[in-house]
Amino acid sequence: MIDKLLDKLILKLTGIDCNKRNPVEYDKLLRSPGQSLDEAMDDIRNKILDKLFSILAIMIVFIILSITLQFPSYYQIIFMLICLGYVIFLLQKYYPILRDYRLGRDGERSMAQYLSAVARQLSKEDANMHIYHDLVNEKKKFNVDHVVVSKKGIFIVETKTYRKDQGTTNTIFSNGKELIKNGQKLTNNIPLQIKGQAQWLQSELHQITGKKYQIIKIIAFVGWYVEGEKIDDIYITTAKTLKNIIENQYSKILYDDEELKRITSCIHKLATVGAKNHTDICE
Repeated sequence: MIDKLLDKLILKLTGIDCNKRNPVEYDKLLRSPGQSLDEAMDDIRNKILDKLFSILAIMIVFIILSITLQFPSYYQIIFMLICLGYVIFLLQKYYPILRDYRLGRDGERSMAQYLSAVARQLSKEDANMHIYHDLVNEKKKFNVDHVVVSKKGIFIVETKTYRKDQGTTNTIFSNGKELIKNGQKLTNNIPLQIKGQAQWLQSELHQITGKKYQIIKIIAFVGWYVEGEKIDDIYITTAKTLKNIIENQYSKILYDDEELKRITSCIHKLATVGAKNHTDICE
């Protein structure tokens, strides 16, 4: 409700012409690396703004009442302290989340650059490599960070970015069953997460093409030293060694040009922004 009122106020103040049509075709525009995290950060910022505007409105009402009813000065001091405390509470609640989201988004962007470099390096061997980012399953509220499609296979890459401790060797270790970060078990079940993503993508491809494709699963950590075994059929690696996995997974061509076109056409649809997900102040 507050957002709509603010939008109307902004339109009045700025004189934006809403009769002019947006030329961007969002059903053809591909999603960017880390776009889901960008959208999540926007949601949090909007929540903070809503709450701050609410506080401002209450402050204005209180000031008017205090002048009209001649409240004692200590009422005003107590009220201002309460408002200040609430603002501090908002910052303590939301800023760490924003900071972590920003780190995750930057990690996904970094991974996208590595994948682009891999595509350039392998272009002589496989000129039909396609890279997609941030495929979203809106029903189950999760996303696939990166999908690489080539004639040699379909790969999904789950990017993980953690802050590193100073003065120590920062290591991710896989014992074949679980992931251990600097000697401590990672609490979130990342292998289970990427298995669900692979099943979803496989199901989407099957519905359109009628064929059940194998999805090669990779968990890649940005900036960490990684060692140990695969977990089931999941590769555990760093961003910089992705090329070896993609290059060595298969020694033969799996898909011809026509089949690759069917696969990429399906994934392309899953990786588009979509008009319904686009928001504009005039809409």
